[in-house]
Amino acid sequence: MMINRKGVLMIAVFIAFLVGAHFSVSPSDMEHWDDRLYWKDYPKNALPVWHPGADMGTLRLEGQGEIVVSVEALPTNLVLSKATLVITRPDGRSIRLSGSGSVNSNTTLVAEAKAFARELGLSETALILYQPTQLLFLSENETLLKGDYIFRVEAGRAILFGNAYGPLGTDGYGRDLWVGFVKSTWGTVVLTVLTVSFVILIGLPFGVISGYHRNVLGDAVTVIVDAFNSIPAIPLVLVMIYAISRVGAYTKLVVPDWLIGIILSLFFFSQYSNSIRGIVENEKVKEYMAASKSIGASDSYVVFRHILPIVLSYTVPYVTMLFPRVMAFISVLGLFNIIPGNNWGSYIAEALKQGALMGRYWWWVMAPVIVIAFLAVAVSNLFEYAETSGVQL
Repeated sequence: MMINRKGVLMIAVFIAFLVGAHFSVSPSDMEHWDDRLYWKDYPKNALPVWHPGADMGTLRLEGQGEIVVSVEALPTNLVLSKATLVITRPDGRSIRLSGSGSVNSNTTLVAEAKAFARELGLSETALILYQPTQLLFLSENETLLKGDYIFRVEAGRAILFGNAYGPLGTDGYGRDLWVGFVKSTWGTVVLTVLTVSFVILIGLPFGVISGYHRNVLGDAVTVIVDAFNSIPAIPLVLVMIYAISRVGAYTKLVVPDWLIGIILSLFFFSQYSNSIRGIVENEKVKEYMAASKSIGASDSYVVFRHILPIVLSYTVPYVTMLFPRVMAFISVLGLFNIIPGNNWGSYIAEALKQGALMGRYWWWVMAPVIVIAFLAVAVSNLFEYAETSGVQL
């Protein structure tokens, strides 16, 4: 059984990307991806930092000292964390801000920003049209005052947001789309691994029993396998998920991943069991099996010594082919909100819900599509190696 090195290399690249992406985001951001209040101070619908329309990224101000920043576009927000910050504008005027929270939402900081705007002579209309943070960067004629700004951090830290943030920008709630992409990718992969594992754990003994034993036990197992093979998957998944789930934050259903994995495996294990049954039925009538039984070998010995190695050699390429099928099935269920949790389907569904394609935020949808296409190419290179083993799905 030959392994295609190209496919193995591509899968290794994907695993390396998966691990690297996981360490590129903070655990807190991953945990609070669905908590909209957590992201309330982040810029809404920000562009990726690589986008041609990105005028200003994110500036993190930490440690005592002065930082000179050339401002050519209006910032979207300024967030303080137990900070004392002095901003000196190109026209020489300064404002001192102290405290914690967003200048756009913290009542004290909002009042200070508006008081400073009135000192500049800005109209009340400008105070309504512009965010409080943006008022700090306006000239007397109510346009952006471009030039070098001096930020002096006397204590704590602060973050100045522009219209661009991270590799994929943010959504309408201010959530970092890169965090959502990483979380949905991990969610898809973990759920796929769990489902495939349960398919093997359930399907292997069912296939061996139904193929080896010609008695009441074997017939009963065969009936169970055939029954699951004929059940329509999606309607039953929907019913089972709603029956065992609980309602979490923002009315989202919550079900442990391992339990979803068991439910999904019920609709894949029957095909695997039928294949195993065919292999066992074919092997148990061979001469070496009869010879082993004639010298007193027990059924358990025959199964573990002779049948199981052959079955496992079939299982390896079968898993290679099953993995992308399960991954696609999970993504489709997530797209239609049939299963809870974060996966590629739910990630794309959220993009469509927020009008990402209509709003020309194409990278939101393309990120998982590119990864799915990459995996499809990787698996297609492994198919050649799997097909030589006579594996069929």
